[in-house]
This record gives sequence, C-alpha cells and structure tokens, in this order.
Amino acid sequence: MARPRADDYADKRAAIHRRAAQTLSEAGGRASMSRIAEDCGISKALLYHYYKNRDALISDILCTHLREIDRALAKACEGRAGADRLHCLSRTLLALYEDADDLHRLQLGALGKLPEEDARRIRTLERVILDRFRAAIREVAPDLDGAGMTAASMSLMGMLNWVFTWFRPGGALTRDEFARHATDMLLRSLEEAPRENIRRTEEPCQDVRSVRTKSATARR
Repeated sequence: MARPRADDYADKRAAIHRRAAQTLSEAGGRASMSRIAEDCGISKALLYHYYKNRDALISDILCTHLREIDRALAKACEGRAGADRLHCLSRTLLALYEDADDLHRLQLGALGKLPEEDARRIRTLERVILDRFRAAIREVAPDLDGAGMTAASMSLMGMLNWVFTWFRPGGALTRDEFARHATDMLLRSLEEAPRENIRRTEEPCQDVRSVRTKSATARR
C-alpha cells in the first residue's frame, strides 16, 4: 500500500523546490541529493521519499514552475484581446519572473541533461506559454506568415526571458515599464514592417555571395 501523504505535503514540496532550485542552479544542475537535502534542512531519506532521483526533482521543479506561470497568465489576461492582451501577458510574465532567477538558471542549465521524456514534458509546457503569446500576436497581425510569427514571438520572448541577466530593482526601469516598452517595440514593428520584410529568404543576398566569392579567390 502506498504511504499516505502528510497534510502539509504541498507546503513541504514548495519549500524543497525553492531551496533546491537555488542549490541546483548554483551547481549547473549537478548538485548531489545529499547536498540538496542538507541545504533544504531535511534528511536524504526524506528527500528520496519525495523524489526517486535528482532528475525527477528537477523535472518536478520546472514543470510546477511552468504550470503556475501558465495558470497565472490565463487568469490575469482572461477577457482581454489583441494588443491589450499582449501587454497583459508581458506584464504578468515579468511579474511572475520576480525572484525566479534560480529557476531560470536551472531551466537553462539542466534541461539538456534531463532524460528525454522529462525534457519533452518541460518543452511542451514552454510551448503552451509561448502559444498564449502567439495567439495574442495573431489577433494583432492576422496575416502574419509562419516565419513572421516565429520572428515576432521569439523576439518578444527573448526580451522578456533574459531580463533576469541585467534587471536590478531600483534601476531606470520597473518590470512593468520594461514589459510595456518591449511589447510596444514589437507592436510598432508589426505595424510598420511590410509582410515581405520578415519572410525567410531562400538565397543569400548578393552582397553575401560576393564576399564569399572574394574570400574563396583570395584563399587560392
């Protein structure tokens, strides 16, 4: 018979996640279960009661984090549409990223080292969040082609997802202000750029071909 969960299971799990994320991010995802248990202030036996190994712990941390983000985005931006929805998504995402630097580093450093099934589960959740932004962009620019959507959505997500590398509280911008600036930059580009300007080209431009030809000639 499976051992019943304690009444405070969720609280204990959340506390383990917070401290373990810090320890794992500092170690590039390679901290031992003994080290994680020590930093969490629990026994290794208790940690193994919750997780069979480190990969299972990392996967649960990241999946929980991404599910919480998706639920919060859905709730905060319900009933909004178009540019208003896109602004809401950006603003809410950056608010959720506050105090989540360790989770960002863990996600970047450990994802490629997880078993494929765990990594696929995490990438699926990432895609669900991305699709919320893509749906809002589609409302603003319904004629955007596939390459244009990739350029638009990944440009905005790139600006938002890497804020943790430079943002400091009390600086020139608040999180809300940067979210607005980043979203406005994308919206202006969608309004101003002809659709043809963001299509993927099949051939390199003439200048690039010329440089390659000259370089090959010089090597001879």
